[in-house]
Amino acid sequence: MASGVKPGRYFVQGDEAIAEGAIAAGCRFFAGYPITPSSETSEAMARRLPEVGGICLQMEDELASIHAVGAASVGGLKAMTISSGPGISLKLEGLGWGIKNEIPYVVVDVQRAGPSNGVATRVGQGDFYTVRYGSAGGNSALIALSPKSTQEAFDLTIECFNLAEIFRCPVFLLTDETVGHTRELLVIPEESELKIVPRRKPTVPPEEFLMYPLDNPTVINYPFPNIGEGYGICVSPYTHTSKGYASTAQEIQEKMAKRLVLKVTANLDKLVRVERQKMEDAEFAVIAYGGNARPAMAAVEMAREKGLKVGFFRPIIVWPFPDEEVLKVAEKVKKILVCELNIDGQLSREVARAAKGQAEVYHLGSGGVEPHLPAQIFNEIRRLYS
Repeated sequence: MASGVKPGRYFVQGDEAIAEGAIAAGCRFFAGYPITPSSETSEAMARRLPEVGGICLQMEDELASIHAVGAASVGGLKAMTISSGPGISLKLEGLGWGIKNEIPYVVVDVQRAGPSNGVATRVGQGDFYTVRYGSAGGNSALIALSPKSTQEAFDLTIECFNLAEIFRCPVFLLTDETVGHTRELLVIPEESELKIVPRRKPTVPPEEFLMYPLDNPTVINYPFPNIGEGYGICVSPYTHTSKGYASTAQEIQEKMAKRLVLKVTANLDKLVRVERQKMEDAEFAVIAYGGNARPAMAAVEMAREKGLKVGFFRPIIVWPFPDEEVLKVAEKVKKILVCELNIDGQLSREVARAAKGQAEVYHLGSGGVEPHLPAQIFNEIRRLYS
């Protein structure tokens, strides 16, 4: 397989950095449908994938896109699709099929102001719960990472592909229009400096291999054979046995559901990525994620200049939610201000749940279109600090 890594320093958008990260991670199949503010990634994949022997398809719609990506992964290709709020909603049926059959691939959600079509060209953060709970039927645990910069858009896309292989599941890159359309420095390292997790293959003959380890629900790094290698691969939408055959037995349903949840929740130590700044002596904390983290960090600097003991915390892996890390923050400070670009308080609700009453939690929300300004956040810090 031709190397897709192009080391160097580039001045690009976050959306373009996602494409470069995917190709560096080994992605050789992309299927999507145009939607603002994610189309720049699709355009970059259309240019770059042919250079490395990959395939880029514009499908007839979002549902076809995610099914194509799942099929390509079963065929042995690392694969990715991308969309934004309305398109992600349309992909969710296919996502459930991918989750149930433990198919590794990456889904990128470049959030925009919603609901529905909203303001297509402007930022929002309304899909926080969609990527975690949107797939019909429940009985699953999702992994989602959220970048704050163009550099992280590259780095975390690679990590999404790695986690998809390790946990054998779809993984989300939950970004937003601010990150996607911010043009800034991207440094792509030499290929030898990148950590890339390859697809693991069975080490036993086909007659001994179990496609789904239902009797060992917490195991990760489990092999995934390709179609055409002699192994029986059943990927139907129905509840299945360890061999993949459909079943209506309650015992099998129980085992399958536990497998889909426990392979993530029993390995939370491998899924904690957070950022802390100035938390050592903090009495007040600001929590934000994605592109909105940057004005929040600037507001914390403003507060420090005024002598206020304010710290900053950001979940990078947003799902599974870092409950223990948030609780540590809550046990240290008196008040927490959560800044996010939705009115309904999605991140705020999770922070309050994880804080367990150890600190007062406040929500600074916005319907989107414009990100928070540092001064807006600072004014709210100053109001609440006393």
